[in-house]
Amino acid sequence: MANKENYSVKAEIEKALLKLLTQKEYTDITITDVVKEAKVALVSFYRNFSSIADILESIAEQTMQKFNIELSPLIDTGDERNLREFLFNCFYQISLNHEEMWALGSINSNTFSSYLSAKFEHSFPVSDSSNLTISQKYDWVAKLCLLDGIARKWIMDGLQESPEKMIDYVMPVIQML
Repeated sequence: MANKENYSVKAEIEKALLKLLTQKEYTDITITDVVKEAKVALVSFYRNFSSIADILESIAEQTMQKFNIELSPLIDTGDERNLREFLFNCFYQISLNHEEMWALGSINSNTFSSYLSAKFEHSFPVSDSSNLTISQKYDWVAKLCLLDGIARKWIMDGLQESPEKMIDYVMPVIQML
């Protein structure tokens, strides 16, 4: 039971930091801010994390794990059903959380990006890439950048199209790579 309770507290602390990141600069957020937003005791914070940087590290780790599982359809576009499902999840989540995502991206994008980049480098170490084709090295990055750019434009335009229309547009573009 204690593990379930700790997980819940940990998740609440992570959600609290993400919410605060939409409102303040990363460097202006204190542990007190996080504890108040999460509505947890200070001791609960320190049971799960030692600093705000630890929270970001945890969030980046979880994001990387999701990428490892969920991005395979984006990398291997041969499975159209899985790719469509992945894109639906992306655009559906964006439609639900676009305000927070946009705020987080505009206020603290460099901070979170640096944590996530470190996770990517650790998960996809570049050893000897001389045997790889240029497509093997860069296609997945191009697909991610393409998807990110389209999602940002969709948000800026006020999400005028449905997630399904966005998928219909993005599918053939990503499959070209």
